[in-house]
Amino acid sequence: MPWCAIPFSDLEAKRALNRKFDTEDIPCLVILQPGDFSDDETSKEGVELIYRYGAQAFPFTKERLKELEMKDQEKRDRQTLSNLLMNHDRDYLLSHSMPGQVPIASLIGKTIGLYFCAEGCSPGQIFTPKLISVYKKVKEALFENMGIEDFEIVFISTDHDQTTFDSYSKSLPWPALPFGDPNIKNLTKHFDVRGVPSLVILGPDGKTITKQGRNLINLYQENAYPFTEAKLGVLEKQMDEEAESLPRSVFHKGHRHELTLVSEGTGGGPFVCCNCCEQGSVWAYQCLECGFEIHPRCVDGIAT
Repeated sequence: MPWCAIPFSDLEAKRALNRKFDTEDIPCLVILQPGDFSDDETSKEGVELIYRYGAQAFPFTKERLKELEMKDQEKRDRQTLSNLLMNHDRDYLLSHSMPGQVPIASLIGKTIGLYFCAEGCSPGQIFTPKLISVYKKVKEALFENMGIEDFEIVFISTDHDQTTFDSYSKSLPWPALPFGDPNIKNLTKHFDVRGVPSLVILGPDGKTITKQGRNLINLYQENAYPFTEAKLGVLEKQMDEEAESLPRSVFHKGHRHELTLVSEGTGGGPFVCCNCCEQGSVWAYQCLECGFEIHPRCVDGIAT
């Protein structure tokens, strides 16, 4: 590393710094301002700032961070599908039935899902088939009811080589950004994608509806479309009504403790289902002894 270090043997200094800055997770980067080590001017968010802004975050002052946040807001306000996906060398996507091209202009006005994933991604191997099923059902329903297909997904690859990308993108029923395209890095940073698979939903105006598309698909499947707050409000109400008929507690095969039905207001919250390994929220069966949680639909047991 190109910077100074506290000697490995100086345990006293390291412990004192840990106590002073209350560090819990690593990596942790504490930013101290010259001549002002007060808590008001000290930031423990250095890792986050470097991740989001890189060298532009320097000198990490409140004024600089406010300036960067304003620039981010301006980008969001100006966000359109075209400026997200196009660049001066390319105005198209790769068709899933390669060789072929899909003009980006043909997607304007549609609800778009930006799907960040890679062939070797284990969670993606579970989620992608589910997303393909939902994608086809939504498009079929739209065509049957309205004669149009106002929904599309765009594959944003995080694969490490062209061969893997070619193989994986051919298995997906939607278009993709070319492998290694500079927009991929920009999109990953713009939407703060920390892990894959990740599904960002854009509205017909090109603005972001939600970055929680994966979670919503897991919760509501094709019913999540068009992912708006109004639609999600209806679905949450339906889920609450359905929960009234669920048993308050169950035993699940493979887990020895009793599971209790919880919601976000009664000790629950966002979780990863211990049965299907997918995200969940709102309602869950939770083990109050060890924290085991599963979707109500994943329960395999007998009500108590």
